[in-house]
Amino acid sequence: MEVRNISIPQEIEKSNLLVKTYLLLTMGFLTMAGGTIIGLQFVPQMISLGKWGFLIVSLLVTIGTMFLALLNQKNTLGYLFFLLFTFTIGFFDAPSIAVIFSSPALIEIFKQAFVITAVVTGSLTAYVFITKKDFSFLGGFLFSGLIIVVVMAVIGLFWQNRTLEFVMSGMGALVFSGYILYDTSRLIYEKSTAVEIAIALFLDIINLFWSIFNLLSILNSNED
Repeated sequence: MEVRNISIPQEIEKSNLLVKTYLLLTMGFLTMAGGTIIGLQFVPQMISLGKWGFLIVSLLVTIGTMFLALLNQKNTLGYLFFLLFTFTIGFFDAPSIAVIFSSPALIEIFKQAFVITAVVTGSLTAYVFITKKDFSFLGGFLFSGLIIVVVMAVIGLFWQNRTLEFVMSGMGALVFSGYILYDTSRLIYEKSTAVEIAIALFLDIINLFWSIFNLLSILNSNED
């Protein structure tokens, strides 16, 4: 495995980028939590949109704010749009969170998924920084895996099948774990912006969490 050497000026520049990225990522998760709290006040309105209406509106808003953040990633507006993007993610997650908080069993699964996600994310991130390995070679494999997961998710919208959901969640957990390695490597070795990598890592971690949550939910339901 190739380990790249970085000059001192590059290391200083990368150190600044690391601080900005992880600070922005932390703020993003806090903003997402705020979006969820506010979103819980509007759950009836969101449900009234219907399954497809809610899906279309949430995708338009979240993808739109993400696009604006990337479009302005080299200026201050990029930071503001990133926080707006994470806020909307939390806002539209509110109906799911409301369902989870209504069930003691789901709350326990939520806690387990949170801990597992934190441990996996922390371990993979530490591994990249400690070993200094470049995981850019995973890009093609991960993208192919992501396409498969997306296709299964689309099929799942029309065909509810527990086996399909289990396979999709398991594969999603593996793909997004790989993306944490990949995007952390990008942060170290490639020219990028704090906004761009923060968006990537934010999506990696959130999707990893929901994949693990779904897996645990399915396994728990099979035991009952």
